[in-house]
Amino acid sequence: MTITIERRFCGPSTSGNGGWTAGLLARALRAATGNEGPVTVRLSAPPPLDRPLDVAVEAATDDGDALRTPIASLVDGGTVVASATAAAPLDGDPVPFVSLDAAAATAAHYVAPERHPFPRCFVCGPAREPGDGLRLTPGRLAPGLTACVWRPADALDRSRVGEPWVWAALDCPGGWASELLERPMVLGTMTAHVAHVPLPEQACVVTGRLDRAEGRRSWTSTALWSADGELLAQARAIWVQVDPAVFDTILG
Repeated sequence: MTITIERRFCGPSTSGNGGWTAGLLARALRAATGNEGPVTVRLSAPPPLDRPLDVAVEAATDDGDALRTPIASLVDGGTVVASATAAAPLDGDPVPFVSLDAAAATAAHYVAPERHPFPRCFVCGPAREPGDGLRLTPGRLAPGLTACVWRPADALDRSRVGEPWVWAALDCPGGWASELLERPMVLGTMTAHVAHVPLPEQACVVTGRLDRAEGRRSWTSTALWSADGELLAQARAIWVQVDPAVFDTILG
């Protein structure tokens, strides 16, 4: 089995968006194992664009001491780009719901394209054209809290909503809950549980929260809500600080 991350789904301009990539691999793990619960994906290298990447699945094994859970790896030649495993249920309360109006109002405080560290990010890039990227605008509700509106149909010119779309929507609103302009970061690890996939025409709210920051890392939470406050999905993530100028040329 292979996965190809099309250039449309970039984060930095030369590599795949972390949430989209993680969602693709989580879906591959589910297809191979039938897992219905949360999945953790660890990104260990910038996901390459526009070339087939191998998916290797190691089945559950009993080594005599413990049952090892299945692992799905995304491999580029000899490099493991990402790995996915089944995860424990997400603990703690989800990031609270806010109304569509409150979420939409934060867009006025979102970053301009010239200040965005990765302005063509599929999820939150303000330089993307309407209908191309998700164009989420996760502005601040309060220190350490973000919200935005997501209407899946706005970017569904050739697809239906699926798990990778939800993982992508849960990605960047968490990063923007931290000081992303002062400390540009990329996704390192993401654990998500998708309870319900929204309909294409359904308006949703994504909320993000900074849980803590230490050194080059930040821990965040995100939640996807229906317009009437039903929890559709949630995630926890670890972000890693990078130099955008260097990171964006790794695969260029």
